[in-house]
Amino acid sequence: MEKEVELASSELEMDSQQISQPQKNKGGLVTMPFIIANEALARIASIGLLPNMILYLMGNYKLHLAKATQILLLTSALGNVTPLIGAFIADSYLGRFLAVGLGSIITFLVYMFFNVKEM
Repeated sequence: MEKEVELASSELEMDSQQISQPQKNKGGLVTMPFIIANEALARIASIGLLPNMILYLMGNYKLHLAKATQILLLTSALGNVTPLIGAFIADSYLGRFLAVGLGSIITFLVYMFFNVKEM
């Protein structure tokens, strides 16, 4: 009988300890300023590269201004749309961990392919 009383009192103590511990929420509005700042700085960097790329395409590849601008517009549009497509595939079919893993492996293989090709 004493063992049952001790077990019941220890269970009550454990329940009260679990209730008193505060729950930590991950993410939410706390992380939003960091995400917005990261995206804004990435956008500034990519916009800053556009005039240099136009000069590069006109100088080295002898393209006209309109053609060089069109090429950069299409690559910029593709760069803005592909994250949406990737997010849809990750949310609908793969899940976040598998999507990040496959993305990392594909990125590594592409970089290795281009580095081996240049050697």
